[in-house]
Amino acid sequence: MRTSRIIFISLLGLAITSLVLRMMVIKIKPGQSGVLNAEWTVGLVKEDFGPGYHWDIGPFHTWTVFDTTVQTLHMVRSSQQGQGDVYGALVVKSKEGADVKLDVTLKYKIAPKMTWIVFEANGPGDAYKNRVYNFARDVMRIALGGLSLEAFYKASDRKQVSDKMENLLKERLAEKNVELVSILIRDLEFEEQFQRVIKDKTLASQRIDLNIALERAAAATGLTDKIEAETQANVTVINEEKEKTIAEMRAENDKKVKAIIADYEREVVETKSDADLYAAQQEAKGIEVLKKAEADGQTLRRSALATPGGEVLVALELVRNLKLGTMTVSTQQVNPVNVEDLIKKFGVER
Repeated sequence: MRTSRIIFISLLGLAITSLVLRMMVIKIKPGQSGVLNAEWTVGLVKEDFGPGYHWDIGPFHTWTVFDTTVQTLHMVRSSQQGQGDVYGALVVKSKEGADVKLDVTLKYKIAPKMTWIVFEANGPGDAYKNRVYNFARDVMRIALGGLSLEAFYKASDRKQVSDKMENLLKERLAEKNVELVSILIRDLEFEEQFQRVIKDKTLASQRIDLNIALERAAAATGLTDKIEAETQANVTVINEEKEKTIAEMRAENDKKVKAIIADYEREVVETKSDADLYAAQQEAKGIEVLKKAEADGQTLRRSALATPGGEVLVALELVRNLKLGTMTVSTQQVNPVNVEDLIKKFGVER
């Protein structure tokens, strides 16, 4: 029981302490910057306090929180706009003295780490926003007031003046520690009497521009036709040159092929002629060798016949060449066994 009571008292004390501490701090969210005025001590603290928890001790601290994100300021004829601060349309005098109403949107934000200075110069809350509006209105009236009615209609002239106006306003706001993000002129309106004059004059100018554009278009069409014709002619010439080149290349190739074939056939004929000549020469040499061999054989034969045994050889040849029919030889007159006697009968002396 005693333990439970101690736990309860501890939790209660912790809750009370947390509540007291929460009441003694301030939470600054992302996109915000806090300015501290330390009452009874140093006064305004010359620094910005970013997102997070900071001490806020009752009468000793006074905090002012500023939105440091991009702010939007509208100067428009109609109050039906989106987010941002809305003021009446910007009215300027043209060069001709006509009133021109413009719808303008301005984007800006407090410069980094300069919130305490903005607070010191303008006070708490959105007081500095009124200062931004006054600066923007005065600068734009001076910059746009010198334009003619026609210049308001010309986007190029209006853009050129808008750029100068934006640079000037950026410098003026930077002196007040505010950064200009952009200026957008969204729409404009003239007095009715000047509206009709400008409309008629603008239409006439646009008709002139249209006629000039049509003339240029016609000239461009003629030039296009001419270019197309020249291109087609060039293509035709190129194709003809290509066909001519191909034909010449084919003729040259055929000529080379025929020359190669002729060289081949000539080489074949020459090779065959050389082969026939060589064969004939070899055959002649063979015949010559054969005849020489025969002649040498006859010479050797005659030499052999001139020797002492030549008579026997002659008789032998004579016997071989004799073609005798049936012969009757008397064995009483010739002894066939006696060879020596037979040789003598044929006239061969031994």
